[in-house]
Amino acid sequence: MKLSALCALAASLLLAASPATHAEAAYPSKPIRLVVGYSPGGPSDILARQLAPALGKALGTPIIVENKPGANADIAGAYVAHAESDGYTLLLGDLTLATNPSLMRSMPFKPKTDLRAIAPLAVAPLALVVNLSVPAHNMKELLDYARAHPGKLAEGTAGRGNLTHLAGEVLKKAAGVDIEQVPYKGSGPALTDLVGGHISMVITGVSSSKGFIKSGQVRALAITGKQRSASLPDVPTFSEATGLPLPELNLGSWWGLFGPAGLPDKVVARLNAATQTILHDPALQQRLQGLNIEADPGSAQVMAERLESETATWGKVIKEAGITPQ
Repeated sequence: MKLSALCALAASLLLAASPATHAEAAYPSKPIRLVVGYSPGGPSDILARQLAPALGKALGTPIIVENKPGANADIAGAYVAHAESDGYTLLLGDLTLATNPSLMRSMPFKPKTDLRAIAPLAVAPLALVVNLSVPAHNMKELLDYARAHPGKLAEGTAGRGNLTHLAGEVLKKAAGVDIEQVPYKGSGPALTDLVGGHISMVITGVSSSKGFIKSGQVRALAITGKQRSASLPDVPTFSEATGLPLPELNLGSWWGLFGPAGLPDKVVARLNAATQTILHDPALQQRLQGLNIEADPGSAQVMAERLESETATWGKVIKEAGITPQ
């Protein structure tokens, strides 16, 4: 082949390769969709709308929050899992990615293999609150009362398989107590009945219970997490309050950023770096704390390991509680 022909061929190959190379180097070059598995107004949606402007600014492109509620967040998860692996369709995932595999007979995607972890985002504590008529001012007194009066305490939950339900199952097994579980269609109705004296206790998010605690309508005895919450500094953690090792309750609610499984390493690195930057911003941290949410920056590996460990942890809890998949 003549030299001129070789040069022409090389030039054509370079031209053919350049668009893809440029597109990868220029990421992101268009708006990114952040998919949320719940309706507007809930904790996940609120968190997404707090993070989207800051993340968009860090990446230099708009972040559009898109709500796809239904099937306990599986509709949103499947949508992202089956999306193009180009970094423009992302998921704000939560604990349901770890619990749904054990709660459902079939799922439209497999969280651990069909999604790629990008970054942890935030955590939010749950608080155990009791009606003022319950003769307990701390967890020791509550557990002593439960042992002395098996089945008399009734815990309201936000529904079957919800973290408010599973956290109660963890406590019951670890402490060896008999507490009746009463399912509701959400934490709001459960808290209303708690204040009214129809049930004894509720384990629910600080965001929904803080007002009742501050007004003295209920009494807070413990909180999830490895350390006390800035929102309720006088309330001890479950492990601290019970003296029991309760690793399942070290996190509470959590959220993470995920993309389709085939997401390129460079895109993951770019997104993780931007996410960590915004989550270390004191102004954003303060806004999240006002919502009783704690920023939780970390690596993609931390998020992947969390999903792995949380899936195993809650799968075991669900099995031991006798909760059958539906």
